[in-house]
Amino acid sequence: MQKLKVGVLGATGSVGQRFVQLLADHPFFEMTALAASERSVDKTYREACNWFISADIPGKAAEMIVQPIDTSLDCQLVFSALPGEAAQLHEEAFALAGYGVMSNVSAHRYDDDVPLVTAEVNPDHLQIIPHQQAKRGWEKGFIVTNSNCSAMPLVITLAPLHRAFGVKAVIVHTMQALSGAGYNGVPALAALDNVIPFIENEEEKMIVESQKMLGAFADNQITPAQFALSAHCNRVSTLDGHLETV
Repeated sequence: MQKLKVGVLGATGSVGQRFVQLLADHPFFEMTALAASERSVDKTYREACNWFISADIPGKAAEMIVQPIDTSLDCQLVFSALPGEAAQLHEEAFALAGYGVMSNVSAHRYDDDVPLVTAEVNPDHLQIIPHQQAKRGWEKGFIVTNSNCSAMPLVITLAPLHRAFGVKAVIVHTMQALSGAGYNGVPALAALDNVIPFIENEEEKMIVESQKMLGAFADNQITPAQFALSAHCNRVSTLDGHLETV
């Protein structure tokens, strides 16, 4: 089987590194382009990247030359780990140029015509892509997003219950690891032996994104599920892994 050529936007950051690790030996994808900000361009990925994942930097990626974030990348699909404002600008440019854009950031999650997908829950929402292309004048390109890291496991749990019985109200408490805030996200002294009972915009994201993913697709639109959801999100001094009580 011929592999699909893919690239990573924002390849040197924490999420970009995880994309590189997962794509390096993927059975369906060939990683042909790594793109990042100007300070990393023309360096090898090893030189440009402050690699902090516990596993070694993939050998295939280490000597690849980092390219600028523009629409000349030799690939068909890009995985975006760009920060917010950059994502808003570049993701639409890539889609206009004919690339499929798989976004890990929130810039387009709440757009009416952009599917917010957890594969086990709402793959049918991908059917909105032709409508997205027609509405935006994109011939081949498109944008698909994944969800906030705390909304994703929640909807996987709720989906079968919602389909079988209908969910009326949900209360969820989270204990979220430091990795979710990024490499420089929480100062060490603030995190040490502490629980931080506030993560900016996290609770709002959980509510809106869960309702969208559990919503219904019909007539070229996604109608969010109509149940009450109260979320209480906390940052804890653990490196990886989130805990949710529902």
